[in-house]
Amino acid sequence: MLTNYYTLRALVREWIPLLTGSRLVDAYSQHKGSLVMVFVDEEEHVQSVNLSVQSPVRHLFRYESSNRSRRNVVDHFPRLRSKVLTNISIAEGDRLITWTFEEGHVLVMIPFGARANALHLDGEGAIVASFKSNAPENAPEPLSASMPASVDEVERLLTSGKPASKLWPLLSGPLRDELLFRVGGTEDPARLFETGQNLLRELDQPTPRLYKDEDGEPTLALAELRHLGTEAERFDSVDKAVRVCARIKLAQTRFDGEYKPLLGAIRKRFAQAERSLQRVESELAKPSRAEHYEHLGHLLMAQLHQVKAGAEVAQLPDLLGDGSTVTIRLDSTLSAVENAQRYYEKAKSSRAAREVAQERLEGLRSQASRLEILHSEVKELADVAAVRDFKQRNADVISTLQQAAGDEDGIPYRRIDLGEGYEIWVGRNARQNDELTLRDSRPFDLWMHARGVAGSHAVLRVKGRTDKPPRHVVEKAAAVAAWFSKARTSALAPVIVTQRKYVRKPRKAAQGAVRIEREEVILIEPGLPN
Repeated sequence: MLTNYYTLRALVREWIPLLTGSRLVDAYSQHKGSLVMVFVDEEEHVQSVNLSVQSPVRHLFRYESSNRSRRNVVDHFPRLRSKVLTNISIAEGDRLITWTFEEGHVLVMIPFGARANALHLDGEGAIVASFKSNAPENAPEPLSASMPASVDEVERLLTSGKPASKLWPLLSGPLRDELLFRVGGTEDPARLFETGQNLLRELDQPTPRLYKDEDGEPTLALAELRHLGTEAERFDSVDKAVRVCARIKLAQTRFDGEYKPLLGAIRKRFAQAERSLQRVESELAKPSRAEHYEHLGHLLMAQLHQVKAGAEVAQLPDLLGDGSTVTIRLDSTLSAVENAQRYYEKAKSSRAAREVAQERLEGLRSQASRLEILHSEVKELADVAAVRDFKQRNADVISTLQQAAGDEDGIPYRRIDLGEGYEIWVGRNARQNDELTLRDSRPFDLWMHARGVAGSHAVLRVKGRTDKPPRHVVEKAAAVAAWFSKARTSALAPVIVTQRKYVRKPRKAAQGAVRIEREEVILIEPGLPN
């Protein structure tokens, strides 16, 4: 309603005696999309007009005095300086506002829509300067909206299929709602025309008022909005009502600018903490695999003579169980004893990982509990001062939230140390998968992805072009790649391993989609290193 035609028309009418005859002494911008024009009359009375062409808050209001900052200020319209304002006018049926100065200089304000701007025209109508950089070649011409002038015209428009809410195009949303409320839902042409004319007469003799909803969001009206069913604050001038409403909206915009990112970050981190907590609880609820690995190691040690050298699997009777045949996967480069030792190490690692998970569980519970409290507290913040106080009191958490998008050195991916100088990077989403694979990995790095299921791209960072990581490091990395995939809960998962140079992205493929050549597949248990 701040840039509705009837609001602007009422402002122009009230400003003509207040501002004409004054001299423009300053025109500047100290906030994005906001132009301030400062006028001084013969009695040295200072008045400022603030035009905002920045979405979502577009407004035009006047206030006493000037509050120009000392820094970060951009000057505008230098050729209008010291010029006397001789008239202010608004186009009939359009929201173009013309400020006429001496010597034929004109400032045209367009305080609405995507083309919102302010243009300085010389005496011949040529554009001399523009507030926004995207100035048109020529000054815009007024486009007077067509309003129904008779019952017959209303009937004709309704018959042609035009909805009743759009018969009066100069009425904004709340005014249209009020019109429909007053006619009681009927589409009788005579009732519609009479109600519309009555509403227009009220707007011609405005009674400005301010309504607020449950969230404090203001609605400015120049006539009574009965459909809202709430009390309104009354004003003795449109000028004052607009100024109060604009400042409320500006305060809300500043508040939203600080509050919404904070609320979103805490809400996101709280949800992540809850998901992590649920995953760890789910993992700990499963039986430990340590006993299974230890059992396989015992079977190998008890039947070494039945394990063939270089074999990839061994099928042995379960001497320690029910005697059924057990298939045991082997590393063909290791002896039977070394394979048994490998399973004992896996059992040890599994127990250690379970202990770490138990410790992590307690930390996650504490973290989730604190974030839940902060989430509840931040939802109660009501103004900028409260937001800033909250940030100061919880600076440690805020700092963590700000770093959540990436590591201290600016690398945004998950980074996991595999030991021996090796590190694996893992994408967090489809966009990061693309960036990791196509931009931030080297041709000789090892690229990994769980086969046949959705998951993250993972890159084992190789030390150099000729470096060949040890097999156990590659397997650790493959386990990480499987962990960050839909195969996380599988006992064993196939993982594709290839040099990054053999990974291609087809044209027009979706984010994260790639084509792979020369792949090797490792069957591995998903997991993270200790």
